[in-house]
Parts: sequence; C-alpha cells; structure tokens
Amino acid sequence: MNEHAGTEADRLRHPADPPTGGRVIGVLLRLAWSTVRTRKVSFAGSFVAMASAQALVATCAVLLDAGARAAPAQGGEEVMSFVVPFGLTCLFVSAFAVSGAFSLSVQQRTREVALLRAVGATPRQVRRMIAYEAFVVTVAAAVPGCGLGILLAAALRAWLIHQGWVPDAFPLDFGPWSLAIAVAICCVTAQLAVRSSGRRASRVRAVQALGEAAVPPRRVGVVRTSLGLAVLAGGVWGLAAIDEWGGSDAANSAVAMVMVLMIAVSLLGPWIGKLAGAVFGVACLMLLPVTGSLVRANLSLRHRRLGAAVTPLALTVAFAAVALFVPQMKWHELERQDRERLLADYLVGTTGLEGLPDSTARTVGDLPGVAAAIGTLGTHATVLAGDDPGGQGPDGIAQAVTDGPLNQVLDLAPAHGGLDRLGPRDIALSRSMARRAHAAVGDTVWLALDDNRTERVRVAAVYTRDRGLGEVILPRRMAAAHRLPDEPSSLDTVYVRALPGRQHDVAAQLAALTRGRPSWQVQDRSAHRAEARRQQDASMTATYLLLTVVTVFTSISVVNTLVMTTMERTGEFALLRLVGSTRTQVARMMRAENAVTVLAALLVGATVAGMVLTVFSKALTGSPYPALPAATIALIVGGAGLLAFVTGVLTTCIALRQGPATALNTAE
Repeated sequence: MNEHAGTEADRLRHPADPPTGGRVIGVLLRLAWSTVRTRKVSFAGSFVAMASAQALVATCAVLLDAGARAAPAQGGEEVMSFVVPFGLTCLFVSAFAVSGAFSLSVQQRTREVALLRAVGATPRQVRRMIAYEAFVVTVAAAVPGCGLGILLAAALRAWLIHQGWVPDAFPLDFGPWSLAIAVAICCVTAQLAVRSSGRRASRVRAVQALGEAAVPPRRVGVVRTSLGLAVLAGGVWGLAAIDEWGGSDAANSAVAMVMVLMIAVSLLGPWIGKLAGAVFGVACLMLLPVTGSLVRANLSLRHRRLGAAVTPLALTVAFAAVALFVPQMKWHELERQDRERLLADYLVGTTGLEGLPDSTARTVGDLPGVAAAIGTLGTHATVLAGDDPGGQGPDGIAQAVTDGPLNQVLDLAPAHGGLDRLGPRDIALSRSMARRAHAAVGDTVWLALDDNRTERVRVAAVYTRDRGLGEVILPRRMAAAHRLPDEPSSLDTVYVRALPGRQHDVAAQLAALTRGRPSWQVQDRSAHRAEARRQQDASMTATYLLLTVVTVFTSISVVNTLVMTTMERTGEFALLRLVGSTRTQVARMMRAENAVTVLAALLVGATVAGMVLTVFSKALTGSPYPALPAATIALIVGGAGLLAFVTGVLTTCIALRQGPATALNTAE
C-alpha cells in the first residue's frame, strides 16, 4: 500500500509536462483506474452497490422510454403511470445505497489518503482523485448494471401483461439515450456521495494526517449535523401536516415521509452510532466480562462505522413496514367504510368507458318496488372559503348526485347536518375537507368545478365516511351547469334501494331493463364487494412487487455494507490474535458488535416506521393506534435482523480464516 500511495503522490507532484486541460483529466483517469484495479477488494462493495443501482434505474428508464414510444392503444400511458412512482422510489433507495457504499469506501481508505497528504498531495488533488475513482467505478458497473436492467425491464413487461394491465402488443422499444440517462443519474449520485467524504478526508493537515488515520476523529461535522437536524425537523413538520389535514393524500405522503426521515437518519448516522455505542456498550460490558470492554471501546471509537452499518438495515425495516402496511390499512379502512356506507340493494353501472344516460336514475326509480334510486357522477371540486372567489383552497374528488333521498342508499355518517335531501345550492363536505377549508355547517363558501367557474353554495352537512366516495357531495344539476363543452352528460352509478320484501322483484326488473344493453351491469352488495376485493388484490400485487424489488436491493445494500465494515478489520483481528486473543474471543467480540448493530438498526427503523404509521392511522381512521398483524411485524423485523446478524457472523469467520501474520500483511 505504501509503494502504491508513493507512486500516486509522485505522479501528482511531478508530472512529465505542465498539467493543463485534457492532460490533467487523462492523468487523473489513469491514476483512478490504476487505484481501482490495484485495490479491487476495497472497491468491490461500491461496485456491487453501483451495479445494482444502475440495474434498477435502467429498468425504469427503459420502461419509461418504451411507454413514451408506444401508442395509446398499446398501453403506453398505463406503463408510464405505473413506472413513475415505482421509479421515484427505486431512485431514492438506490441513491441511498450508493451514497452509503461510496462514503464507507472513502472512510476505509483514510490511511492511504493520509499517506498521500503526508508526502505532498494537496487537498484538491485528493478530492479530484476520489471523484475520478468514483467515476471509474460507475463506468465499470455500467455494462453489467444496464444489461441486468434490460432483463428486469423485459421481466416487468411480461408481468404487467400477465396481470392484464397492458396489452400483449406493448413493445419493449427503447433507445440508447435511456440507458445513458440512467448511467448519468448514477454517476451524479456517486459524485455527490464522495463529495462530502472526500472533502472531509482531504481537509486534514499533512502533519496530522497519519494520526487522524490511526485514530478516527470523534467530532461530527457541524454542517452535517445541522443539515441532518434540519431534514429531521422537515420530516416532523410533514408528519404534523398530515396529522392536521389528513385527506386522500395521506397514503402518498407516508412513503415520502419515510424517505425524508431516512435522509435525516443517514446524515445523523455518526450521532446514532455514538448513542448506540454508549448505551449498548455499557450493556456489553456488564454481560461480557472478558470481551465487553473491547466491544465498548470499539463501539465508542468507531461510531461512524456503526452509524454507516445501521443506516441501510434501518431503511430496510422502515420502508418494508410502511410500504406494506400503509396500503393494507388504506384498503381495510376503505372496505370498512364501504360496508357501513352502502345501504342500496343494487348498483347499476357500465362495463365500458361510456356512462349511463342522465335519465337512468329516473327510469330505475319508476320501477315497481323501488324505494329510491340515486345517480352519481364523479367529478372534481375546489372549496374556496371566505369572500374571495378567486382565491385558492383545498380540492378533491366530488360526487354529483341526482335529486332524491340520498340517505336511503348511502349512510355517510354525518357528523353535523343532514343528508336526506340537498337543496339546489347545498353541498356536503367530508370532515377532512371541512377542516382544510375551515368550513362548518351553515357557512357559505365558493365552489370551483371543472370549468373553473365558481359557485356560491351553502355547507349543509359534514360527513365522515368519505373513503372511496369523495370529499364533496353536490347536486347533479349544479355539476351539469359547469360541464365542459366536449364532456358527455352521463352518470357513473345508480344506487337502487328496494322496498322491504321486494328485492327479488326489483332484481328481475333490473335484469329485464339491462337485457338489451350489454354494457350495463347490475351488482348486488355481495358482487360489489367481490369486485372491490379483486381491485384490492390487483393493487396489492403491485405493492408486493415494489416491496420485493426494494427489499432485495436494500438487502444487497445491508449485506454489502456489513461485509465492507467487517473485512476492513482484518488487520485489527490479526493484531488481537498476535497479542494473545483466540479466534473464539475475536468471534465472540464480533458477535456482540453485530448484535448491537442489528438492535440499533431495528430500533431506528421501527421508530421511523412507527412515527409514520401512527400519523397515517390517525389521519385515516382517527385512531393513532394502527392495527398491525403481529406475524407480519415479526417477519419484517426478524428477517432483517437475521439477515444482518448471519452476514456479520459469516463474514467474521471468513476474515479469521487467515493466519495473523498473513492477514496483517494483507491489510497493510
């Protein structure tokens, strides 16, 4: 290592010709390539992380390009609508893993960087060398990463076709620019990852460089700490906003809040390592009389390493819990509200894109035995509170309903006011919409509909069962007056309530009414709930796919990080054995440290997930105590913990296979 570092320093200090322009870039690229090729083991973890990240990003880039090139009839829009949120999540997770791997790689090379600084390399040269090394690793990982990304894109296309989301005619047609953009995104991520680590490594003065390498600095940077606290404050503020406003966007915001909080965890990783080392170090000292003091010293001195190992495992737990439980909680609440809300015996709808004629509700209502028939049409509305019709306000899905006793077909559980009949200028708001619009029963507000023209209306009721229906109820005539010129006048669904004892008669008459209309569809309550469960299963299938992909990637990141942090300590293990420690004692010490890493990561991940799920549950159901299946929690926590612990134990066994002298020479 010393000869290699000296050669690097000589090239940096005494170039053959004055370094200008492209010659400098060429020299640095050759130097970076030489470093990566010479220290394959040190860069192996970064290479694995980068190749995996490029595979994920390339998969999304290929599918987005194919979706943009496909015709509407080939399912291009459906693919793009699926890939965009999928890609954003994968981009965040891949950036997280790549950043952690490269930062850890720079930390592991502190002694080499220190030697370069001691023999005359300037801080700027060190930073540029590290940046070019990251660039070389990115380029080297491009071929396997993009190749695997194309295969994953083909597999995902086949899965989407099998699920019936896109037709068989959807082509996997993409250009080279999609792969180039994927590589560029990963390259930028790698450069950002090594920027702060390289700056910190190059900032040490030359006379202190080797001392800093031997004893890592205990002080955590003020900028990093301040930024981490600011991001944490932003995440807490976001959770408070979800708790206050709730609404239909709470589910979408939950995953975003996990990302924000995990960024804060990453930035505050050294502090988390310090805290975990202090707390668990005392426990190890009490439980392990022989090796406990050594474990405590390692945890206290190497808090950066502990924080780096905790972060990917905590991300795995937090993301898996939120990505799995949030959709389940949402669907369970939607199913509960739909079951309690639906009073109608039958629902009349269509199987095609065309809606029902406006006269359908009146026609069905005139059938013998029908007590009430109410037609609904989904639309969009914005509530503008106060006296300013040109202002801004909350918006959401609305339901335009025809005249009639709405409370006979739908029980919306009004908290205030009544929903038996809406007047021509009356509307009803969901509780979350009323809270966001600062409106109450009896207030007069402005309502903006599809044509952006406003209407002055009165809030007649505030209801609570809005999931799966809408946040505003308004008269159908009001919505028709604001219909766009090219928008057809129709209904989505007609809710039908039969007189007591006349259900079979009404069913027969509805069957006769729809016999000559093949696109019309009549469902009773059981058929309606079966269709809702089918849609839930389809939606959860996509969730499981995303969760599987992200979990596999984060698991790779966890294994990669633990292998890197353990294998770098080969020299340390050799020194311990040379001064009298046995392999069993070293292995026991590492098992204790691995247990601390796993416990700290599980606590951090569970805390992040618990914060998000608690706020989401309160926004969704009004209760801050989410009903979560214990078996699934045990599977997530136990699986992640077992993966990390087994990886640490196996890597330690591999590191201890060499003799002390051989291992020490290899480390040096």
